[in-house]
Amino acid sequence: MNTVKIGDSFEDKSYNLIEQALLNNDLSFIPGHCTIYRKKKYYNIIREKDVIFDLVIEVKHPSANKPSILCIIECKNYSNHSVPVDDLEEFSYKLQNIKGFTPKGILITNSKFQSGAFKVAENTGIMLIEVDEDKYTIVLHKNQNISSKIKEEVDFDLNIKVLIENALLPKKIEGLKKLNSENIEKIANNFLNEINPEILNYALPTPLSEVIKFLKLKKSLEVEFLDITDHEDRKILGYYDLFKNRIIINNNISNNLQYPFVLGHEIGHFILHRNLKINQTVYNNFKDVQFNFLHQSYNIKNDKHWIEWQANYFASCLLMPKNSIVARLILIQKELGISKQGTIFLDSQECNKKDYRDIVKWLSDFFNVGKNNIEYRLNDLGLINKPAMSDEDNITREFLRSISIRNSNLDF
Repeated sequence: MNTVKIGDSFEDKSYNLIEQALLNNDLSFIPGHCTIYRKKKYYNIIREKDVIFDLVIEVKHPSANKPSILCIIECKNYSNHSVPVDDLEEFSYKLQNIKGFTPKGILITNSKFQSGAFKVAENTGIMLIEVDEDKYTIVLHKNQNISSKIKEEVDFDLNIKVLIENALLPKKIEGLKKLNSENIEKIANNFLNEINPEILNYALPTPLSEVIKFLKLKKSLEVEFLDITDHEDRKILGYYDLFKNRIIINNNISNNLQYPFVLGHEIGHFILHRNLKINQTVYNNFKDVQFNFLHQSYNIKNDKHWIEWQANYFASCLLMPKNSIVARLILIQKELGISKQGTIFLDSQECNKKDYRDIVKWLSDFFNVGKNNIEYRLNDLGLINKPAMSDEDNITREFLRSISIRNSNLDF
Protein backbone atom coordinates (compact mmCIF):
# COMPACT_ATOMS: atom_id res chain seq x y z
CA MET A 1 0.00 0.00 0.00
CA ASN A 2 1.53 3.28 -1.12
CA THR A 3 0.92 6.52 0.78
CA VAL A 4 2.09 10.08 0.27
CA LYS A 5 1.36 12.37 3.25
CA ILE A 6 0.82 16.09 3.11
CA GLY A 7 -1.59 18.15 5.23
CA ASP A 8 -2.67 18.93 8.76
CA SER A 9 -5.58 19.85 11.12
CA PHE A 10 -9.09 18.71 10.16
CA GLU A 11 -8.00 17.63 6.68
CA ASP A 12 -5.13 15.60 8.05
CA LYS A 13 -7.37 13.94 10.63
CA SER A 14 -9.87 12.97 7.94
CA TYR A 15 -7.22 11.65 5.61
CA ASN A 16 -5.45 9.64 8.28
CA LEU A 17 -8.59 7.85 9.40
CA ILE A 18 -9.36 6.79 5.81
CA GLU A 19 -5.82 5.53 5.34
CA GLN A 20 -6.03 3.55 8.56
CA ALA A 21 -9.41 2.13 7.59
CA LEU A 22 -7.99 0.76 4.38
CA LEU A 23 -5.08 -0.78 6.28
CA ASN A 24 -7.56 -2.36 8.69
CA ASN A 25 -9.69 -3.69 5.81
CA ASP A 26 -12.70 -1.67 7.05
CA LEU A 27 -13.89 -0.46 3.64
CA SER A 28 -14.75 -3.79 1.96
CA PHE A 29 -11.67 -3.48 -0.23
CA ILE A 30 -8.52 -5.57 -0.15
CA PRO A 31 -5.74 -3.24 1.05
CA GLY A 32 -3.41 -4.66 -1.55
CA HIS A 33 -5.80 -3.48 -4.26
CA CYS A 34 -5.84 0.09 -2.97
CA THR A 35 -3.37 2.89 -3.39
CA ILE A 36 -3.82 6.17 -1.52
CA TYR A 37 -2.38 9.36 -2.92
CA ARG A 38 -2.21 12.91 -1.67
CA LYS A 39 -1.88 15.76 -4.12
CA LYS A 40 -2.43 13.34 -6.99
CA LYS A 41 -2.51 14.73 -10.55
CA TYR A 42 -5.03 13.73 -13.22
CA TYR A 43 -5.33 15.14 -16.72
CA ASN A 44 -8.34 17.43 -17.24
CA ILE A 45 -9.55 17.29 -20.84
CA ILE A 46 -11.21 20.72 -20.70
CA ARG A 47 -8.30 22.59 -19.18
CA GLU A 48 -5.84 20.47 -21.16
CA LYS A 49 -3.59 20.21 -18.17
CA ASP A 50 -3.20 18.27 -14.93
CA VAL A 51 -5.46 19.01 -11.97
CA ILE A 52 -4.28 18.24 -8.43
CA PHE A 53 -6.61 16.58 -5.88
CA ASP A 54 -6.04 16.48 -2.14
CA LEU A 55 -6.73 12.80 -1.51
CA VAL A 56 -7.35 9.97 -3.96
CA ILE A 57 -8.07 6.28 -3.44
CA GLU A 58 -7.51 4.05 -6.45
CA VAL A 59 -9.01 0.56 -6.29
CA LYS A 60 -7.48 -1.76 -8.89
CA HIS A 61 -7.30 -5.51 -9.21
CA PRO A 62 -3.70 -6.65 -9.81
CA SER A 63 -4.66 -8.09 -13.19
CA ALA A 64 -6.52 -4.95 -14.33
CA ASN A 65 -5.02 -2.23 -16.50
CA LYS A 66 -6.74 0.65 -14.72
CA PRO A 67 -8.59 1.26 -11.44
CA SER A 68 -12.19 0.05 -11.21
CA ILE A 69 -13.02 2.73 -8.63
CA LEU A 70 -11.48 6.15 -8.33
CA CYS A 71 -12.55 7.93 -5.14
CA ILE A 72 -11.57 11.58 -4.76
CA ILE A 73 -11.99 13.19 -1.34
CA GLU A 74 -11.70 16.84 -0.41
CA CYS A 75 -12.06 18.43 3.03
CA LYS A 76 -13.29 21.97 3.61
CA ASN A 77 -12.33 23.43 6.97
CA TYR A 78 -14.34 26.63 7.37
CA SER A 79 -14.79 28.11 10.84
CA ASN A 80 -16.70 31.30 10.01
CA HIS A 81 -18.99 30.43 7.09
CA SER A 82 -20.69 27.66 5.16
CA VAL A 83 -19.13 25.87 2.23
CA PRO A 84 -20.21 27.93 -0.80
CA VAL A 85 -21.92 26.39 -3.79
CA ASP A 86 -19.02 27.59 -5.93
CA ASP A 87 -16.66 25.21 -4.13
CA LEU A 88 -18.90 22.26 -4.89
CA GLU A 89 -19.41 23.29 -8.50
CA GLU A 90 -15.66 23.62 -8.96
CA PHE A 91 -15.12 20.19 -7.37
CA SER A 92 -17.81 18.67 -9.60
CA TYR A 93 -16.30 20.29 -12.68
CA LYS A 94 -12.91 18.83 -11.90
CA LEU A 95 -14.39 15.36 -11.39
CA GLN A 96 -16.38 15.33 -14.62
CA ASN A 97 -13.47 16.08 -16.86
CA ILE A 98 -10.83 13.60 -15.74
CA LYS A 99 -9.65 11.72 -18.77
CA GLY A 100 -10.45 8.02 -18.73
CA PHE A 101 -12.34 7.92 -15.42
CA THR A 102 -15.76 8.51 -13.89
CA PRO A 103 -14.64 9.17 -10.31
CA LYS A 104 -16.63 9.11 -7.12
CA GLY A 105 -16.50 12.40 -5.21
CA ILE A 106 -16.75 12.94 -1.46
CA LEU A 107 -16.68 16.39 0.14
CA ILE A 108 -16.22 16.55 3.92
CA THR A 109 -16.62 19.69 6.01
CA ASN A 110 -16.71 20.58 9.68
CA SER A 111 -18.95 23.51 8.80
CA LYS A 112 -22.22 23.56 6.81
CA PHE A 113 -23.03 23.43 3.13
CA GLN A 114 -25.06 26.22 1.55
CA SER A 115 -28.54 25.05 0.55
CA GLY A 116 -27.78 25.15 -3.16
CA ALA A 117 -24.95 22.69 -2.68
CA PHE A 118 -27.37 19.83 -2.04
CA LYS A 119 -28.98 20.14 -5.46
CA VAL A 120 -25.58 20.20 -7.12
CA ALA A 121 -24.55 17.12 -5.16
CA GLU A 122 -27.79 15.32 -6.02
CA ASN A 123 -27.36 15.97 -9.72
CA THR A 124 -23.69 15.04 -9.80
CA GLY A 125 -23.67 12.07 -7.41
CA ILE A 126 -21.23 13.66 -4.97
CA MET A 127 -21.45 12.57 -1.35
CA LEU A 128 -21.53 15.44 1.18
CA ILE A 129 -20.62 14.86 4.81
CA GLU A 130 -21.12 17.50 7.51
CA VAL A 131 -19.24 16.81 10.74
CA ASP A 132 -20.41 18.66 13.86
CA GLU A 133 -17.98 17.71 16.59
CA ASP A 134 -19.73 19.86 19.21
CA LYS A 135 -23.17 18.29 18.72
CA TYR A 136 -21.74 14.83 18.05
CA THR A 137 -23.59 14.55 14.75
CA ILE A 138 -22.86 13.77 11.15
CA VAL A 139 -25.22 14.60 8.30
CA LEU A 140 -24.75 12.54 5.18
CA HIS A 141 -26.07 13.87 1.90
CA LYS A 142 -25.67 11.60 -1.11
CA ASN A 143 -27.40 10.61 -4.31
CA GLN A 144 -30.26 8.32 -3.26
CA ASN A 145 -30.49 6.60 -6.65
CA ILE A 146 -28.36 3.60 -5.77
CA SER A 147 -30.08 1.15 -8.10
CA SER A 148 -27.56 1.87 -10.85
CA LYS A 149 -24.57 1.40 -8.59
CA ILE A 150 -22.63 -1.81 -8.28
CA LYS A 151 -22.67 -3.43 -4.85
CA GLU A 152 -19.02 -2.53 -4.27
CA GLU A 153 -19.84 1.17 -4.63
CA VAL A 154 -22.89 0.98 -2.32
CA ASP A 155 -20.82 -0.80 0.35
CA PHE A 156 -18.12 1.84 -0.06
CA ASP A 157 -20.64 4.67 0.55
CA LEU A 158 -21.95 3.07 3.73
CA ASN A 159 -18.52 2.15 5.04
CA ILE A 160 -17.16 5.67 4.45
CA LYS A 161 -20.08 7.11 6.44
CA VAL A 162 -19.61 4.71 9.37
CA LEU A 163 -15.86 5.27 9.28
CA ILE A 164 -16.19 9.05 9.50
CA GLU A 165 -18.71 8.76 12.33
CA ASN A 166 -16.58 6.40 14.36
CA ALA A 167 -13.35 8.29 13.84
CA LEU A 168 -14.39 11.94 14.09
CA LEU A 169 -17.13 11.72 16.72
CA PRO A 170 -16.47 10.92 20.39
CA LYS A 171 -17.54 7.48 21.59
CA LYS A 172 -17.74 8.52 25.22
CA ILE A 173 -21.25 8.98 26.60
CA GLU A 174 -21.37 12.00 28.86
CA GLY A 175 -24.02 12.37 31.56
CA LEU A 176 -25.07 8.73 31.86
CA LYS A 177 -26.33 7.85 35.34
CA LYS A 178 -26.08 4.22 36.46
CA LEU A 179 -29.68 4.10 37.65
CA ASN A 180 -30.77 0.88 39.34
CA SER A 181 -34.19 -0.77 39.19
CA GLU A 182 -35.48 1.06 42.29
CA ASN A 183 -34.43 4.42 40.86
CA ILE A 184 -36.15 3.74 37.57
CA GLU A 185 -39.32 2.43 39.24
CA LYS A 186 -39.58 5.67 41.21
CA ILE A 187 -39.02 7.81 38.11
CA ALA A 188 -41.70 5.88 36.19
CA ASN A 189 -44.17 6.18 39.08
CA ASN A 190 -43.59 9.93 39.30
CA PHE A 191 -44.19 10.19 35.57
CA LEU A 192 -47.47 8.25 35.83
CA ASN A 193 -48.61 10.41 38.75
CA GLU A 194 -48.00 13.50 36.65
CA ILE A 195 -50.36 12.10 34.04
CA ASN A 196 -53.08 10.74 36.35
CA PRO A 197 -52.64 9.58 39.98
CA GLU A 198 -55.55 7.16 39.60
CA ILE A 199 -53.41 4.92 37.37
CA LEU A 200 -51.37 3.83 40.39
CA ASN A 201 -53.99 4.40 43.10
CA TYR A 202 -56.42 1.97 41.46
CA ALA A 203 -53.90 -0.33 39.73
CA LEU A 204 -55.21 0.60 36.29
CA PRO A 205 -53.63 -0.26 32.93
CA THR A 206 -51.51 2.57 31.56
CA PRO A 207 -53.59 4.61 29.06
CA LEU A 208 -51.15 5.13 26.20
CA SER A 209 -53.34 7.69 24.45
CA GLU A 210 -53.26 9.85 27.59
CA VAL A 211 -49.49 9.36 27.84
CA ILE A 212 -48.99 10.57 24.26
CA LYS A 213 -51.26 13.57 24.83
CA PHE A 214 -49.40 14.46 28.04
CA LEU A 215 -46.02 14.24 26.31
CA LYS A 216 -47.16 16.59 23.58
CA LEU A 217 -48.82 19.17 25.83
CA LYS A 218 -46.44 19.14 28.80
CA LYS A 219 -43.11 17.95 27.37
CA SER A 220 -43.33 19.22 23.77
CA LEU A 221 -42.57 15.69 22.58
CA GLU A 222 -44.30 14.49 19.44
CA VAL A 223 -45.07 10.82 18.80
CA GLU A 224 -45.32 10.02 15.10
CA PHE A 225 -46.29 6.83 13.25
CA LEU A 226 -44.36 6.22 10.03
CA ASP A 227 -42.96 3.40 7.94
CA ILE A 228 -39.31 3.40 8.96
CA THR A 229 -36.43 1.22 7.79
CA ASP A 230 -32.67 1.33 8.02
CA HIS A 231 -30.24 1.67 5.11
CA GLU A 232 -30.57 -2.06 4.39
CA ASP A 233 -34.38 -1.75 4.23
CA ARG A 234 -34.89 -3.62 7.50
CA LYS A 235 -37.87 -2.62 9.61
CA ILE A 236 -37.13 -0.35 12.58
CA LEU A 237 -39.70 -0.74 15.36
CA GLY A 238 -39.17 2.58 17.07
CA TYR A 239 -36.84 5.54 17.28
CA TYR A 240 -36.24 8.45 19.64
CA ASP A 241 -34.74 11.44 17.84
CA LEU A 242 -32.56 13.26 20.34
CA PHE A 243 -32.21 16.38 18.27
CA LYS A 244 -35.76 16.81 16.93
CA ASN A 245 -37.37 15.78 20.23
CA ARG A 246 -39.74 13.25 18.76
CA ILE A 247 -40.52 9.55 18.92
CA ILE A 248 -41.22 7.63 15.73
CA ILE A 249 -43.10 4.32 15.90
CA ASN A 250 -43.36 1.97 12.94
CA ASN A 251 -46.88 1.95 11.49
CA ASN A 252 -46.73 -1.83 11.13
CA ILE A 253 -46.75 -2.43 14.90
CA SER A 254 -49.30 0.21 15.93
CA ASN A 255 -52.05 -2.39 16.36
CA ASN A 256 -50.19 -5.31 17.90
CA LEU A 257 -48.68 -6.16 21.28
CA GLN A 258 -45.22 -4.96 20.29
CA TYR A 259 -46.45 -1.37 20.25
CA PRO A 260 -46.87 -0.67 24.00
CA PHE A 261 -43.42 -1.90 24.94
CA VAL A 262 -41.69 -0.22 21.98
CA LEU A 263 -43.41 3.07 22.84
CA GLY A 264 -42.54 2.66 26.52
CA HIS A 265 -38.93 1.90 25.61
CA GLU A 266 -38.61 5.07 23.51
CA ILE A 267 -40.32 7.15 26.21
CA GLY A 268 -37.72 5.70 28.57
CA HIS A 269 -34.98 7.08 26.35
CA PHE A 270 -36.69 10.48 26.41
CA ILE A 271 -37.19 10.57 30.18
CA LEU A 272 -33.83 9.09 31.16
CA HIS A 273 -31.44 9.98 28.35
CA ARG A 274 -32.48 13.18 26.60
CA ASN A 275 -29.70 15.18 28.32
CA LEU A 276 -26.92 12.80 27.34
CA LYS A 277 -24.18 14.07 25.08
CA ILE A 278 -23.84 11.28 22.59
CA ASN A 279 -23.27 10.56 18.92
CA GLN A 280 -26.78 10.02 17.46
CA THR A 281 -25.49 7.29 15.16
CA VAL A 282 -23.96 5.35 18.05
CA TYR A 283 -27.26 5.86 19.88
CA ASN A 284 -29.26 4.52 16.93
CA ASN A 285 -27.18 1.37 16.71
CA PHE A 286 -27.55 0.24 20.32
CA LYS A 287 -28.33 -3.45 20.64
CA ASP A 288 -31.02 -4.83 22.92
CA VAL A 289 -29.86 -6.17 26.25
CA GLN A 290 -30.17 -9.95 26.35
CA PHE A 291 -32.42 -11.21 29.12
CA ASN A 292 -32.00 -14.73 30.42
CA PHE A 293 -35.33 -15.85 31.88
CA LEU A 294 -34.06 -18.99 33.53
CA HIS A 295 -31.12 -17.37 35.31
CA GLN A 296 -32.71 -13.97 35.90
CA SER A 297 -29.71 -12.08 34.62
CA TYR A 298 -28.92 -9.32 32.17
CA ASN A 299 -25.90 -9.18 29.95
CA ILE A 300 -24.69 -5.63 30.63
CA LYS A 301 -21.12 -5.01 29.49
CA ASN A 302 -20.86 -1.32 28.60
CA ASP A 303 -22.58 2.08 28.57
CA LYS A 304 -24.63 1.16 25.53
CA HIS A 305 -26.06 -1.84 27.34
CA TRP A 306 -26.80 0.30 30.39
CA ILE A 307 -28.80 2.73 28.29
CA GLU A 308 -30.82 -0.02 26.63
CA TRP A 309 -31.42 -1.85 29.91
CA GLN A 310 -32.61 1.36 31.55
CA ALA A 311 -35.05 2.04 28.69
CA ASN A 312 -36.32 -1.53 28.83
CA TYR A 313 -36.80 -1.39 32.58
CA PHE A 314 -38.54 1.98 32.37
CA ALA A 315 -40.96 0.49 29.83
CA SER A 316 -41.73 -2.38 32.21
CA CYS A 317 -42.34 0.01 35.11
CA LEU A 318 -44.46 2.30 32.95
CA LEU A 319 -46.69 -0.47 31.59
CA MET A 320 -46.63 -2.84 34.56
CA PRO A 321 -46.01 -0.85 37.78
CA LYS A 322 -44.82 -3.05 40.64
CA ASN A 323 -47.68 -2.35 43.06
CA SER A 324 -50.25 -2.66 40.28
CA ILE A 325 -48.85 -6.03 39.18
CA VAL A 326 -48.95 -7.35 42.76
CA ALA A 327 -52.49 -6.05 43.33
CA ARG A 328 -53.82 -7.58 40.13
CA LEU A 329 -51.93 -10.82 40.74
CA ILE A 330 -53.61 -11.22 44.13
CA LEU A 331 -57.00 -10.48 42.56
CA ILE A 332 -56.72 -13.12 39.84
CA GLN A 333 -55.35 -15.68 42.31
CA LYS A 334 -58.42 -15.13 44.47
CA GLU A 335 -60.65 -15.69 41.44
CA LEU A 336 -58.77 -18.89 40.61
CA GLY A 337 -59.10 -20.13 44.20
CA ILE A 338 -55.37 -20.12 44.89
CA SER A 339 -54.82 -19.95 48.65
CA LYS A 340 -51.28 -18.58 48.73
CA GLN A 341 -51.47 -15.21 47.03
CA GLY A 342 -48.94 -12.57 46.04
CA THR A 343 -46.46 -14.96 44.41
CA ILE A 344 -46.78 -17.76 41.85
CA PHE A 345 -45.62 -21.25 42.75
CA LEU A 346 -44.34 -22.97 39.64
CA ASP A 347 -42.96 -26.49 39.43
CA SER A 348 -43.46 -29.51 37.15
CA GLN A 349 -47.00 -30.27 38.38
CA GLU A 350 -49.62 -29.81 35.66
CA CYS A 351 -52.01 -27.91 37.95
CA ASN A 352 -49.35 -25.33 38.78
CA LYS A 353 -48.36 -25.02 35.12
CA LYS A 354 -52.00 -24.36 34.20
CA ASP A 355 -52.35 -21.71 36.92
CA TYR A 356 -49.18 -20.06 35.66
CA ARG A 357 -50.44 -19.94 32.08
CA ASP A 358 -53.84 -18.61 33.16
CA ILE A 359 -52.30 -15.89 35.32
CA VAL A 360 -49.87 -14.77 32.62
CA LYS A 361 -52.67 -14.58 30.05
CA TRP A 362 -54.98 -12.65 32.39
CA LEU A 363 -52.30 -10.13 33.33
CA SER A 364 -51.25 -9.79 29.69
CA ASP A 365 -54.83 -9.00 28.65
CA PHE A 366 -55.35 -6.58 31.55
CA PHE A 367 -52.16 -4.56 31.11
CA ASN A 368 -52.30 -4.82 27.31
CA VAL A 369 -48.75 -6.12 26.94
CA GLY A 370 -47.20 -9.28 25.58
CA LYS A 371 -47.13 -12.47 27.63
CA ASN A 372 -43.36 -12.52 27.48
CA ASN A 373 -43.32 -8.97 28.95
CA ILE A 374 -45.48 -10.23 31.85
CA GLU A 375 -43.16 -13.20 32.36
CA TYR A 376 -40.07 -11.02 32.50
CA ARG A 377 -41.73 -8.56 34.86
CA LEU A 378 -43.00 -11.24 37.25
CA ASN A 379 -39.62 -12.91 37.23
CA ASP A 380 -37.73 -9.66 37.74
CA LEU A 381 -39.91 -8.72 40.72
CA GLY A 382 -39.31 -12.13 42.30
CA LEU A 383 -42.99 -13.07 42.08
CA ILE A 384 -42.38 -16.51 40.58
CA ASN A 385 -41.48 -19.04 43.24
CA LYS A 386 -39.59 -21.83 41.50
CA PRO A 387 -38.03 -24.69 43.42
CA ALA A 388 -34.34 -25.18 42.80
CA MET A 389 -33.83 -27.12 39.59
CA SER A 390 -31.15 -29.74 39.28
CA ASP A 391 -29.40 -30.44 36.02
CA GLU A 392 -31.60 -33.54 35.68
CA ASP A 393 -34.86 -31.61 36.11
CA ASN A 394 -35.29 -31.03 32.39
CA ILE A 395 -39.10 -31.22 32.40
CA THR A 396 -39.63 -28.00 34.33
CA ARG A 397 -36.73 -26.28 32.61
CA GLU A 398 -38.07 -27.17 29.17
CA PHE A 399 -41.56 -26.00 30.13
CA LEU A 400 -40.26 -22.58 31.15
CA ARG A 401 -38.21 -22.30 28.00
CA SER A 402 -40.98 -23.45 25.65
CA ILE A 403 -43.69 -21.24 27.13
CA SER A 404 -41.43 -18.18 26.96
CA ILE A 405 -40.59 -18.87 23.32
CA ARG A 406 -44.24 -19.52 22.46
CA ASN A 407 -45.41 -16.36 24.21
CA SER A 408 -42.71 -14.33 22.49
CA ASN A 409 -43.78 -15.62 19.08
CA LEU A 410 -47.44 -14.86 19.81
CA ASP A 411 -46.61 -11.31 20.91
CA PHE A 412 -44.74 -10.60 17.69
